Amino acid sequence: MIIREIIQRVQSLYSKGVQSDDSRLSSRHVYNKLLSTRAKILTQKINKRQPISQWVYQTLPCVEMISALPSECPCLPPVGCKILRSKYPLPAPLVGHMNGHVLQSVTSIEGSIIFSETNWEKKKYAVGNKYTAKKPDFFIRNNYLYITTKTAPKVIAVTGLFNDPLEAAKYPSICGTTDCKDTTIITESKYEEQTGYKPEDNCPECLSPLDLELPLDNETVDTVIEIAVIELIDRFVPNVEDTSNNSTDTPKEQSK
Repeated sequence: MIIREIIQRVQSLYSKGVQSDDSRLSSRHVYNKLLSTRAKILTQKINKRQPISQWVYQTLPCVEMISALPSECPCLPPVGCKILRSKYPLPAPLVGHMNGHVLQSVTSIEGSIIFSETNWEKKKYAVGNKYTAKKPDFFIRNNYLYITTKTAPKVIAVTGLFNDPLEAAKYPSICGTTDCKDTTIITESKYEEQTGYKPEDNCPECLSPLDLELPLDNETVDTVIEIAVIELIDRFVPNVEDTSNNSTDTPKEQSK
């Protein structure tokens, strides 16, 4: 379901639950509430080890990689591996208490190379191990993705659960054509020549936020909408006013 339709459903249900229309909900406010509710539900499922529908995951198909600076690289002294870093920070993924950030896979574009996850500390101590030092792996540091590889791929693919689907949808990519539908990898100069946009612009004329799909399965969409409406009503519904000198609350309309 597209974001516009979900926001309209929330606004419609909200207007029925609030007696006064003095407080009108903006699309941005509703979307932020949807994000927080979505994150809460998905995190609960993750922590309970419940399955997550593949419809909820998003793939960054063409994450551009550049050589990491020596100061960024724990793979020192050199052991024949290459350390590459994503050119741009990754969009923030969802975080589960048990599993950490939720990145399902990091692979080469065609999927032939799978990078296993490690971390900064493990990477430093793995340098001297001849069996693991050259193993394809990745770690996250300061929101950037780092990979270890024998080759130097210019682009990789990252699949995960991201906190804001719009940020993931707009992530800078070097893939695309003028209609934003072709995922053929083309050079940076060719992309700019064909589209008039630089790769980091990510074809903005094709990304209308309200017309993008919110990555949720149908069952979870209904739950997210219900919880979001309840929380919005609890937050904005006018408090009853006690105008009588007794121990009970008196609604405004009854005190007149």
